[in-house]
Amino acid sequence: MTNEQSESVINLYNRYKDIERIFPDELKGDPLPVFIEWLIDNVSLVQIRTDSEQDAHKVFVTMNDRGLRLTPTEMLKGYLLSMIDDNTIRNKANDLWKSKVVQLKDIEKDGDADFIKNWLRAQYAETIREGKKDAENKDFDNIGTTFHKWVQENRSAIGLNSSIDFENFILKKFQMYSDIYIRLKDYSRNFNKDYEYVFYNADRGFTLQYQIILSAIRSDDTRDIIDKKIKMVSCFIDQFISIRIFNFKTVDYSSIRYTVFNITKMIRNKDIKELAEILKRYINNMELTLEGIDGFYLNQFTRRYMLHILSRMTYYVEEQSGINSNFADYVNREQKNPYDIEHIWADDYTQGNHQNDFFTEEEFRQFRNMFGGLLILPKDKNRSFQDMEYSKKVVKYDSENLLARTLNQNCYNNNPLFLCFMNNTQLPFKPYAQFNKAELIERQSLYKEICKKIWDVNKIDVLANS
Repeated sequence: MTNEQSESVINLYNRYKDIERIFPDELKGDPLPVFIEWLIDNVSLVQIRTDSEQDAHKVFVTMNDRGLRLTPTEMLKGYLLSMIDDNTIRNKANDLWKSKVVQLKDIEKDGDADFIKNWLRAQYAETIREGKKDAENKDFDNIGTTFHKWVQENRSAIGLNSSIDFENFILKKFQMYSDIYIRLKDYSRNFNKDYEYVFYNADRGFTLQYQIILSAIRSDDTRDIIDKKIKMVSCFIDQFISIRIFNFKTVDYSSIRYTVFNITKMIRNKDIKELAEILKRYINNMELTLEGIDGFYLNQFTRRYMLHILSRMTYYVEEQSGINSNFADYVNREQKNPYDIEHIWADDYTQGNHQNDFFTEEEFRQFRNMFGGLLILPKDKNRSFQDMEYSKKVVKYDSENLLARTLNQNCYNNNPLFLCFMNNTQLPFKPYAQFNKAELIERQSLYKEICKKIWDVNKIDVLANS
């Protein structure tokens, strides 16, 4: 294979390898010349000539809209290029498009289509299908299925009226937003402290963040403004997700697509100051609040989020106390000894004061899952501590992460950075020689105060002014 990495060369090479892979064994060797003769006699190659390259793109779009169709990305490219008059500019746009598509596909298999859907929905979608049977598809829905046709049908609304509009659409807007999308995808996979919220949202599987973030960014924004908007909007999304989860509300696509669509339109192309006001107002006006943490506990719904939340708290406490901590390590399930959720109480109703605190074993087990009774530990430690009484566990915790260590008196001795953090934040940390119902309730209150520090709406202002 040549060193050229264009999309066309890569496609040709890959299709050739497909032919090598699936070519029937029975046609190899002696039968091959016979097959070649059959192929020459039965397959016709038709050359279609046009007077200009622009006409060639129009023919491409027309022919490939019939029979076995090309992908929506390929069809959209053909249409956009066919509307550019200047051959030199068209070739430049074509080269740019192919280069970006290769980059997007390197990220994930359908990265090109996923980007275009997010971009068009973020910047241009004005309507969405009503949530009732047989409702008609609108902008949001059509972009998700046939975005190449949607662009053609809505070209005026998008601002595509002349050749120069199509040039700018590819050479400026497509390039700019695809570059931002590629950055966001990188931040979602590799923890970057400056863009930490993008990583947090991705860790919880919230793929709708890309659409929301792109909606706030104007095509004439400077790099500094773009960076601020990424940080502000991703921080807002993190808070929005967390508040819902703490109140047992799902953030699955089907449940919040209308909400996300409305947020997308609400913040579209806003300047930094107005964006900050809108995002803060939205969080402050939510019917749900972080007070829901009082009743937060581990169940089938929250299990998929609990490791993330406890890891965020552990990372926050350690980072603020001057410890070299890494959130990504705490949630990495691929490492040899990943972290698991640890119950401070062993699953044993006869231990401690449980039989006096609870009328039934079932009530004890329900309370055992309360937020304040949970930590994270490496998997091997979690299993080895499983049946241990608290008086023995708390000794072991002293050699683990800082959130676990705060249960032990030793954490408050000769630990000046932690004590300084504790004093500055006024967080009610305290050690526990015993850990019964009253202590767990107290610990739950501590966790709520930590979460209020982590998911503080005023952080949006801080990011806006940074």
